[in-house]
Amino acid sequence: MKEVKIKIALSLFFILSHFGLMLYIIYLHFYKDWLGKEDFEASISILGPILATITTVIIKYIIDNKNKSLKQSRKVNYLFVFVSFLLPILFVLVIFFIIDKQTKSPIVGFIALLGMIESLFGVYIGFIVKSLFELKEPEKDYELDYSKDKAN
Repeated sequence: MKEVKIKIALSLFFILSHFGLMLYIIYLHFYKDWLGKEDFEASISILGPILATITTVIIKYIIDNKNKSLKQSRKVNYLFVFVSFLLPILFVLVIFFIIDKQTKSPIVGFIALLGMIESLFGVYIGFIVKSLFELKEPEKDYELDYSKDKAN
């Protein structure tokens, strides 16, 4: 699979799940009143920073590369593809599950559990995001120096 396809798919996934999770939490608190004030504040303050960081890195990458062709891309191995999709999908599903469970029958230690899940997955997702979206040093255009030739 080409790296650019992974970047596009994960960009869309991360951006949509970031805003989807935040809107879901807001909906459960303000419209359904299923998520209490303390759980709402904890959810936003624990999940907000990591999701915002990931989304910011991706959006910065997209903006910085707006003039580059998407056709030029390296192939990546299938193990990388598998891990790159598995971990983010699991992270989002586990977060949705924990928050949904909290609304139906409160979990003792909900805040701690949310923090542990965020920390556990955050490290691995950070590696994936860095690998795909970190800006590499641009290749320098070397100019020929003819000054030595003029002296001779």
